[in-house]
Parts: sequence; structure tokens; C-alpha cells
Amino acid sequence: MYIIRGNTNITPRFTRAVVTIGNFDGVHRGHQTIFSHLQSLSRRHGDCPKVVITFEPHPRQFLAQERAMARITRLRAKVRRLEQVGVDGVFVLRFNRELAQLSAVDFVQRHLVAGLRVREVLVGENFRFGCGGEGNLETLRQLGEYHGFGVHGQPLMRVADTVISSSMIREAVVRGDLEQAGVMLGRSFEMEGRVVPGVRRGRILGFPTANIPVKNMLHPPMGVWIVQGWVDGHWCRGVANLGNNPTFGQGWVSLETHLLNFDADLYRRWLRVRFLKFIRPERKFPGVDALKERIAQDVSEAESFFFAMNSKDQGVE
Repeated sequence: MYIIRGNTNITPRFTRAVVTIGNFDGVHRGHQTIFSHLQSLSRRHGDCPKVVITFEPHPRQFLAQERAMARITRLRAKVRRLEQVGVDGVFVLRFNRELAQLSAVDFVQRHLVAGLRVREVLVGENFRFGCGGEGNLETLRQLGEYHGFGVHGQPLMRVADTVISSSMIREAVVRGDLEQAGVMLGRSFEMEGRVVPGVRRGRILGFPTANIPVKNMLHPPMGVWIVQGWVDGHWCRGVANLGNNPTFGQGWVSLETHLLNFDADLYRRWLRVRFLKFIRPERKFPGVDALKERIAQDVSEAESFFFAMNSKDQGVE
């Protein structure tokens, strides 16, 4: 996947492309219908490049820092998902005060016309852009007619009577309804990040963990979960604690994943954690021995879960 950061880094390879614009947090099923339509537009122009314009940080994170929004996918995960659906390049625009104050007219002129020299633009029917969200789909159509590029609106996708959106997915995950979140995402809910050094408490307890930071990341209710961890090209069975370790008085939330029958060093490696089943809420134990006993029970429950999955030929490693 080719990542373009700013107009000065646009190469001729990605000009005269078909383009879609959005945050695409989660790259959910509604987004995927846009990318499928983008493929069709590309074929009309002899398989011209398919480019996604997105923003980093998420505009809502920049505009409301005091109540920062939890991200479903970090940029790395978003780019990986976009590559999987056939996007050729991701044009990442740094969302800062200058971009926030750019008018709809100037946004189109600077990035779509002078920058990418787009052939056609595809956006969701609720698309807004420009300073204060002044522009909408009709604004974009008028500017497209003026500058000579086509504009298409994509209807919103629904599950039953619910519009699939990143906001709805966040709400489902926060309340612990990962089944509903998975329906909207088109896959199981995951968290991911680079493994960071911890206090090695898990190794002392006999259950070493790989720890990834969760600040500003969307997460389900805190507690112990049966999970899978993506390592070396396959999913490993595991159990994870999402919380602040009340037994030890930890003051921050972390995701600590213990992979079953796995002993390699994961420090500084990128880890994806797929949530499968909630076991129990996090709680404070009277001492280390009681905690170790409970963790052993959690691991045993996870092993039973995976054994049942294997018996149904689900392909769990």
C-alpha cells in the first residue's frame, strides 16, 4: 500500500485517479460498499488508480481534545484494511487548524484539482467538508461540474432499520455487544498495537502477557476475555485482561494478553487481539495466590472454549 502525505508527495502514478474521501474509522461494511463502487468507477477508466483521502488525527480528536473520541482503528490498521479491499493509495491529510479552516471551495481546488487532478469522486450521501462542514454532496457536485470531474453519492447501508456507522459500532462495543458490532464491521472486533514493556508481573504469576497501550482506543467492558492473537501469520489462542489491575493498584487501563502454549518474545512487535467471549469482570483479589488461582481457571475456560471451536472445525490454531 502506498501512503501519500501531503500534496508535495503526490506522484504521477496517483493523479487522474478515482477518489473517495472520509475518516473510514473501522472500515466497516458501509465503507466497504463505497470501495466496491470505487472499483467499478476505476474499471470505467481502464483500471485507473483508486485513492482514499483520509485524515490524521481524526477531526473529532483535533476539534474536541478534552473529550477525545475512541478510535476503532488506528491508521496502521485502517491502511491494512484499505489494502485488503483493493485501494491503491491512501492520501493522508494532517488535520490541523489550517485544514479545519479551509473552505469547501479551497479544499477542492487545493487537494482534488491541483493536487490529485481527480477523474471522479465518490462520497457517502451524508458527506460534509470544508470549514464548519459548510459543504455537502450537492456542493461537491457543483464544484465537480465547474472543474470537470464527476461526483457520485453512495447511499448509507443499513442492517434492519439501523444505519451502519462508526458511531453505532462504538456504542455497541462500549456496551459489550460485540456480536452486533461484528455484524456492522463485517468481522470480529479487534484491538491492536505495538507490544510495550510492562512490569513483568504476568511472568512472575506464571502467565506471561504481551501488553499493548489502549489510550484513545475503543474497547469493550473491562474484564477477562477469551481472545485470539495474530502472530507470525496465524491466530493463536489466548486469554486477555482488559483493565487497571485493581489487585496491584494500577492507575491506568491496559490490555494484557496471555497466548496459550506460546513462549516467544513479543516486545516491540505489532499484535492484533481479536475478542471472542467475555469470561468475567475485573475484580480485586485478596492476594497473589488467589489471583493466580483465578487466572488458572480463566485459562482452563479458554482452553475448553477453543476445544469446542476446534471440534466444530472452525480452523482455530
